Amino acid sequence: MKNLFFVVLATLIQVVFFCPDIDCPHCSKKIYENIAFEKGVKDLSVEVDSRQVTVKFNAAKTDTLALGKALAKIGYPAQVVEYREVRK
Repeated sequence: MKNLFFVVLATLIQVVFFCPDIDCPHCSKKIYENIAFEKGVKDLSVEVDSRQVTVKFNAAKTDTLALGKALAKIGYPAQVVEYREVRK
């Protein structure tokens, strides 16, 4: 019997949140230290000047609502300003 290998490509989503309470490098550090470890998060960036958080995540493991709740839980309520699929 032959060994079969299957590669499953998960849908990767990029979402940009606007967080009006981001105003310093400490805020950015707090977001990195918490959101980077949320299940399914693949990439994360925080722009203090524009008060935006960009997250790439595996749609099979988390969603925008869960990430928004995670941001709010650490003190940064967020609004989605952009949502797009980056890989299927």
